[in-house]
Amino acid sequence: MTVGERRNSLVSLVNQRLLASFGRPGRRPLRSPLDELILTILSQNTTDVNSLAAFKRLKNRFPEWQMLLSASYNEVLSIIKTAGLGPTKTRRILDLLPQIRQKDPGLTMDFVCSMSLEKGYEFLTSFKGVGAKTAACVLLFACGKPAFPVDTHVFRVARRIGLDHASRTREQMQHFLEQVVPEGDRYNLHMNLIRLGREVCLARAPRCGSCLLQDVCEHHLHQES
Repeated sequence: MTVGERRNSLVSLVNQRLLASFGRPGRRPLRSPLDELILTILSQNTTDVNSLAAFKRLKNRFPEWQMLLSASYNEVLSIIKTAGLGPTKTRRILDLLPQIRQKDPGLTMDFVCSMSLEKGYEFLTSFKGVGAKTAACVLLFACGKPAFPVDTHVFRVARRIGLDHASRTREQMQHFLEQVVPEGDRYNLHMNLIRLGREVCLARAPRCGSCLLQDVCEHHLHQES
């Protein structure tokens, strides 16, 4: 068996075991691409609870994103500051809205969903502060594209298992997973790796003894040797 075949076999095994244990994750309610982009910007370096609360407050204050175009920096900052990095996130959101309006006066950004995955990445990452992971979240969750966002949990778990030794950054791991994971498996594997990372493969004290992947996980096998 070649290195590539072993790697593909491991990816398939991990996916099947997670599906058998966790099941198929439910699909999140679809938001507009711009809603998803703003929510994902708010989620950077904070918890889902904090980012979603900040997003809801922002949406309650500005039900239409056109209304946000005339908002002051301080007003927006006061609404989203609990999500952390308030000044940076406020500036990024206020800067990207006028740029998007030039292409989409309705400010939904729906046109992104008609782009190819490659073009979608190219467009979204052209905005300051929007990296590969943020772009992938928009493409996967708002457009149903076969993107594979790699957050801190996915990166940690994938590295520990040994899915790819060459990936030194989240962006590299994302590129790798989008190359080797079949399109139809990407959503399920993404969501289930996050769950494994939150519940079992913890950052500081992984619960290897209760992990369903312990017999194939390089990190655990190395610890045992």
